[in-house]
Amino acid sequence: MRFTHCTSLLLTAAIAASFLSACGGGSTQAPIVHPSSLAAVSQAPPAIVQPANPAVDTFVHAMMKEGEIPGLSLAVLENGKLLYSKAYGYANLANASPATPEHKFQIGSITKSFTAVAVMLLVEEGKIKLDDPISAYIGPVPASWTPITVRHLLNHTSGLREDPDEAGMRRLLDRFPDTDAQYLELVKTIPLLGAPGQAYSYSNIGFNILGFIIGKASGKSYGEFFQERIFSPLKMGSTRIMHRDDSLATMATGYIRTGAGIEPDTMDKQKSRHLLSRAASGIESTALDLAKFDAALHDGVLPSQASRTEMWTNSSVAQAASVPGGASVYYGLGWFLSTVDGYRKVYHSGGMPAYSSDFIRYPREGISVIVLTNQGYTRKEHQLISRKVAQLFRPGLPYCCDPK
Repeated sequence: MRFTHCTSLLLTAAIAASFLSACGGGSTQAPIVHPSSLAAVSQAPPAIVQPANPAVDTFVHAMMKEGEIPGLSLAVLENGKLLYSKAYGYANLANASPATPEHKFQIGSITKSFTAVAVMLLVEEGKIKLDDPISAYIGPVPASWTPITVRHLLNHTSGLREDPDEAGMRRLLDRFPDTDAQYLELVKTIPLLGAPGQAYSYSNIGFNILGFIIGKASGKSYGEFFQERIFSPLKMGSTRIMHRDDSLATMATGYIRTGAGIEPDTMDKQKSRHLLSRAASGIESTALDLAKFDAALHDGVLPSQASRTEMWTNSSVAQAASVPGGASVYYGLGWFLSTVDGYRKVYHSGGMPAYSSDFIRYPREGISVIVLTNQGYTRKEHQLISRKVAQLFRPGLPYCCDPK
């Protein structure tokens, strides 16, 4: 069972296998660079004056070298105000192009937190009720799905799988559904892991269905709703739902770690972006844009205080794990929640085939940290970086301890 955040490694492997078989096997190109040769370049964002923080920079550079991370973008906020922001390493290794705070990264399952906010905005308008069955929005469902509510999808207690089973995956890869309706018809054939409302089981499928529900309740696609109600009002001009035909000019190139070094992602960009561009993992953004999202959450711009309380309330059913040191980790509605040594943390991470990210908030201490990298999810350096950076700005915060 996965307790963190990310698009399933099964899904990633299946996509990779499909694309590689279509082109006759893996890349024959040697890895572009060995991690020992990565230079420690870093850039502060233009027009931001901030004092140097050698402790942060030294730690980030060391973790990037240890974790073989080509590029990283960092933002630290204090009570909703940008406190520190830099980009480190490279957006593209082939031409030694430095990463900048303006580069876009795929944020993976951090998208789920946006999806939860979108749902709560519609709850506030009376267009969605959390305890309504999902059939009220998406129409007829399999008999076993009948008890599933919107709340079950938001806190991963629906009984739905993380990703399609092997048969469902084959159908997805064969058909590459163009619409949410086509995706929904495919996943309706996948059996549940258990009865709805009985146990926690992280589900990308469930959050993709929430995108469909947002569309039905709002009268527009979830991507349009995100743009009109979240991205545009918050002036998140570098944030988008990824599309297979997007320009990649401002994207940091995604990389994967191999036994020999670091290689660029060789998947078919159009196909992988299309299949993963749903409400569970489909957002691309910058650290500076995500800082605007954090500021809105802090300042109460969206959603309401009542909605934020609902999202960040522990669900006893959705308890994900307990770990040594007294940490209890839960899932609220679209957010992981944990308390370590008395410190409360609200967070989500994201893992994609060639990107890893982390977004943590310590509400009482007023510190938030955003970490975006262009290395595929295989280890947890992005999470270790976010937690240590938070500690460097707030000594006393614990440098641990979320379950794998």
